[in-house]
Amino acid sequence: MKRLVILLIINVFVLAAVNAQNDTAEFKKTGFTFGALPVVAYDNDLGFQYGMLTNLYWYGDGASFPRYNHSLYIECSRYVAGTTLLRAYYDTHKLIPSCRTTADITWLNDITCDFSGFNGRETYYRKSFTDEDSDDYKSSIFYSHKRDMRRVMFNIRSEKTSWWYWQAGFTLFDMRIGKVNIDKLRHDVPDIEGVYDKYVEWNLISGEESDGGVDTYLRLGAGIDTRDNEAFPTKGIWTEILLASAPSFLSSDNNNWGRLTIYHRQYINLYNRRTVLAYRLGWQHRIYGDIPFYLLPHWNTGTLVGVTSQGIGGGKTMRGVLRNRIVGDGSVMANIELRHIFYSFMLGRQKFSIGTNLFSDMGFVSQRHEIDMRLVPDSEYDTFFTGKDENLHSSLGVGLKIAMNSNFVLAADWGKALSKNDGTSGFYVLMNYIF
Repeated sequence: MKRLVILLIINVFVLAAVNAQNDTAEFKKTGFTFGALPVVAYDNDLGFQYGMLTNLYWYGDGASFPRYNHSLYIECSRYVAGTTLLRAYYDTHKLIPSCRTTADITWLNDITCDFSGFNGRETYYRKSFTDEDSDDYKSSIFYSHKRDMRRVMFNIRSEKTSWWYWQAGFTLFDMRIGKVNIDKLRHDVPDIEGVYDKYVEWNLISGEESDGGVDTYLRLGAGIDTRDNEAFPTKGIWTEILLASAPSFLSSDNNNWGRLTIYHRQYINLYNRRTVLAYRLGWQHRIYGDIPFYLLPHWNTGTLVGVTSQGIGGGKTMRGVLRNRIVGDGSVMANIELRHIFYSFMLGRQKFSIGTNLFSDMGFVSQRHEIDMRLVPDSEYDTFFTGKDENLHSSLGVGLKIAMNSNFVLAADWGKALSKNDGTSGFYVLMNYIF
């Protein structure tokens, strides 16, 4: 499957190069345009993906190009393993005067959502347990549970007043959690208890949370944004501080909790806006209350650059590391990328750029998720728990990027985990830079 995706990307490069025009001088897009693609992608966490997506843009008279007036992203896709995604994401700075408005409606029926426990290196991830050729094989879904996620997200952000902005919004989750339904899988797997089932049995996941719930949190924040372009930045910084509060009356299980999230991203132009050093630092910390286990991987954000905002681990946070591998009440992540555009051209009145990126991703749990281990049998402790303290997780990798009009970015990344307790490697063909 990886070879198929790579061949598809190469075909796009070749077609573009054959039809390219040499004129890449001053370019300004006006009116309506869109990027429509069949979804032919690969995510190491979810598998081969197929479907359709489109991103519609309205630039008006082009006065603010490459910034658009309105953007509507629509995707309908499915993964071969059975996971289904329906999503609509709207983004505009014209709907409310002096404000940027974003809205997202998503349904993600993830039939095998990764779950390897809490607190990073305190728990084991044993690849051999999911490898059918291994003598230790248990099940390909040993580290999985079912997660049917319905999400509504709304955010208003003020237009920058010189160098800063405020924002406010809410995110509503309807999470339906349970054991993987093996009857819906496309291959036979043993019907055994996995990590999720054991955690429920030992009350490390409480009975009230084990089947999911409805939770809404309110968001307030402020930020600094001096990027020259949002989807394709070459210089500037983007720093945010966000407070999230989930009052009990907006929760089906009377959950009441609060979080603090801080992001800092910087883009340093090294050469002619074609070579850029970019990095992202993120810190999230529980302030009060008890966060449901199914929302521990979620990172508070007012701007989605992918289907979910979760981690740490996976294609949007730590490439090459098992999805949601690093989960606690609080965590820290860091991404460093060296980005280079090696070819730009015109094709069909659209401006395209082709580039690459070298990256290193890191993260760790900074605030433990406290669990009561008294019901864990001594005979099973060494299978699931290391007895070690948490420390740094990391990965390295390389990617390819195709951008249209500095807004529509097709991204392919390959990452390698540096510890076998975090996974092996991951290959991802997704949309947008991860930050």
